Formats: sequence, structure tokens, C-alpha cells
Amino acid sequence: MGTRGYYTNIGDIRNSGIEVVLAGDIIRSRNLTWNVGLNFSHNVSKILKLPESKMVDPEHGYKGFIDGAFWYTPGGSLYNSLRREFAGVNEEGMATYWVDDALEGKTDRPGVNHSRTTTNFQEGSYYEHGDILPKLYGGFQTSLEFNGFDVSATFDYQLGGKIYDSQYVGLLGNWSSASDAGGAFHKDILKSWTPNNTASNMPRFQYGDQYRVAADDRWMTSASYLNFQSFTIGYTLPKKLLRTIGVSRLRVYCSGENLGFWSARKGLDPRYSFSSTESMAVYSPVRTISGGIQISF
Repeated sequence: MGTRGYYTNIGDIRNSGIEVVLAGDIIRSRNLTWNVGLNFSHNVSKILKLPESKMVDPEHGYKGFIDGAFWYTPGGSLYNSLRREFAGVNEEGMATYWVDDALEGKTDRPGVNHSRTTTNFQEGSYYEHGDILPKLYGGFQTSLEFNGFDVSATFDYQLGGKIYDSQYVGLLGNWSSASDAGGAFHKDILKSWTPNNTASNMPRFQYGDQYRVAADDRWMTSASYLNFQSFTIGYTLPKKLLRTIGVSRLRVYCSGENLGFWSARKGLDPRYSFSSTESMAVYSPVRTISGGIQISF
């Protein structure tokens, strides 16, 4: 067919983890039942082997290669973040980035040393920033029944991990051309460096500055979150009262879903991150509050 190669499995990867589910009744009596449940998972992805042809420079210890925003190397994580490092703001309010002179300008491998800084983002060296996967994720719930009343609540959570907050970055960027007119800004631009605010670690907000919000490590944000998934409260009328109207069961209830969400930054929802980049190009879960009557004859 005229092709010069073919796709094949050329490496070994091991995914391992543990999942625990705990549930039980804390109190169980004739009129009162209180149940609590908890589950959590921990997963690890490890690269076991890569072909020698993929190594950048194995003779000098660079046994790996860059793919997107990750550094792949035997023994490392499949989600080992690799980004240029922000070095702060200089005396003119410009963003600076670290450079490892030992790399001699090479950008196909991670740096180790922090030799000097540069205001040119493209000259900055790449550095490893570790596994971005969460350490723990899962959920917990509780339910209570007492003399006809019932209450239940469900939460889900994630602990640890990192995420590149692209939406926040987009709201902090300054205008660099006339086509940017009409864009929205985050209120944090008021924290930018100015001649009267030289202690700020956020670069100046100046038309034409192209590296103010360059894709460096400062936008790697905690991916931890807590979500109030659902809540229900209800009351079932006593059977003695219902017999007179020919009804076997009548329950009145009110319920809600997606009632609260807490993360490192308002507007950041790490649940939609399936790689290193958070995306807001999705519909967030709708907050729903409803009520009703359940009748059985």
C-alpha cells in the first residue's frame, strides 16, 4: 500500500489501584435507623518500559520523550506534567522564566538546574512537575429514618492531583491585538504589577505583552473538590391515619441535586478534566430542587 511503517504496542504500562467500600448502620432500632456509607479509590499509572528508539538522549540520562504536556520515562507516571517554570516578575513588571543552561537551549527534555531567568517564554526550559492524578477520590452518604421522617445526603470528592486551569488563564490575559476587543476579564487582573504595586507576583497588564499568561506551571491548580450531590427529606404519614381514606402509603418529600460545589477556585470544575487541561466547553450539572407526593393504594 506504499506505507513506510505501522502502529504497534511498543511499551509496557502498569495501572494498579485499590477501591474500598464501607457501609453500615450506626443505629438500628424500632423507630430510628441511621446509615452511613463511604467509598474511596486510589490509582497509580506507571511506565515499565519504552523502546530505545523513543529515548531522547539515553547516554546522558534522558531516557524518555515529550508528548504534549507530559514527560514519558521508564519508572515514571503516564501523567508526569512537564511545563516551563515561572520565575516571578522583574523590576519592569514583565514575566520571567527559568532556564537550565546545561540543556544548551534544547527543549526536548526536562531541566534540573535553575541557572538564570529570561523574559522570553520560548527560551525557558521545561521542568518536571510530578504526577497530576488525584491521590484519592470517591464519595460518602448518610441516611436517617425516625418516626416517619427520612433524610438522606450524598457527596462526592477528590483529594490531590493538579489541573491546568485554562479558563482562568483566558480571563487574565491582556489584549495583544485589536481583535481581542470585547473580551471578559477576571477581577484578579487588579492584582497585577504596577509602579505602585511592585510586590505583586502577577505580571503587568499592558497592551502587547504576549507572555503575561504563557502556559507555565503557575496555572497548575489543585484538583481537589467536594460536591454536594443530592439531598432528600420526606415524611410518611402513619398507616392508621391513611386507612380512613383508603390509601396504604403517602409520603411527602423535597429533594435537590447539585446543591453545592467547592474547589480551589470559583468556577473551576476538575470533574471535566480527562487530561492535563481543564475545559469549560461543557454544560455544568444543573442545580435542581423538586418536591412531590407519593401515594400507594
